[in-house]
Amino acid sequence: MAAALEEFEFWPSNTDSVVAAMDDLARRQTGWITLRPGVHPDDEPPPPQLLERLFTGSGPPVPLCTWVAPEPKQKPPHPEIGLQHRSGPKVVRRLAEAGIVVPDHWKVLADHPRRGLVVAIHPQSPNAEVVDWLLRAAEVVTRIPLTGTWKASVHGRA
Repeated sequence: MAAALEEFEFWPSNTDSVVAAMDDLARRQTGWITLRPGVHPDDEPPPPQLLERLFTGSGPPVPLCTWVAPEPKQKPPHPEIGLQHRSGPKVVRRLAEAGIVVPDHWKVLADHPRRGLVVAIHPQSPNAEVVDWLLRAAEVVTRIPLTGTWKASVHGRA
């Protein structure tokens, strides 16, 4: 059976619906959420060609953010976030230079130009703090003008 999918738009100034979904999935320890920034159709990048996808060493031109609920088998169970981007290697350093520092109580698991940034989130970190950090980080790493709206896709919520 496929996981249930719920989609909605939101603004960074009002992430209550995203945080509620995160809280629900974290409580049930299942599911994930993807967040995509809005891009005006005139600014939408063309789809990558096959050879570009195979041989490029970078992620997508429009960032893709993910939040994954903690899983019971993790010790301790903790959420993880991901940020796929096309801004190149060592994005943690570039984010810090822009004033978006990974909090000390979070752990960077990967910082790769193609696979993106993956961070383990401390179990006690408020989800509002996590989504705010993720959206600000995505805005820094994109070179495409964004509309200001975001789309959330919640996977696994009944």
